[in-house]
Amino acid sequence: MALAPPDFISVDWIAACFKKTELSDEEAKVLALSDELIDEVASADVIVISAPMYNYGMPAALKAWFDQVIRINKTFSFDLARGDCPIEPIFGGKTLVLLSSCGESGFEPGGAQAHKDHLVAHIKLLSRYLGANRFFHIVAEYQEFGDERHQKSVAEALKKAELLAAELASPLAAWR
Repeated sequence: MALAPPDFISVDWIAACFKKTELSDEEAKVLALSDELIDEVASADVIVISAPMYNYGMPAALKAWFDQVIRINKTFSFDLARGDCPIEPIFGGKTLVLLSSCGESGFEPGGAQAHKDHLVAHIKLLSRYLGANRFFHIVAEYQEFGDERHQKSVAEALKKAELLAAELASPLAAWR
């Protein structure tokens, strides 16, 4: 995604999404990338996202990806009959793995800087609309420091990733 970031959504994109009649060729073209990305998510059992925490949140390119993928009548339905919670995910049964990095530390739940982490909380919230019923997060910290704490954190993250990959590849993973 970093080499070819998705387009940001536009007024034309939004109009095409909410159009109730058949799309024109131009409207279909505006939604073509979104359709392609949604098809990728629909066919996945496990979604792996790798993202650094930028300014305590997600990079703009990743936000653009989510905006292209989370789309009415494609990944969620909208029904006012549901009252104050009209949005419901369409997909389900998927696993999302977030591999992240941050320059500091202490962003884990209960950590000294947990209240500043808008990356993991945001992706975890949005993962529901990708169909993820399970969410895993592995982080490498202390990147800004570049010292032994960073090296230790990277080594721990790699080990956790190996263990999680083995667990998810296990035939029993489907039963959990």
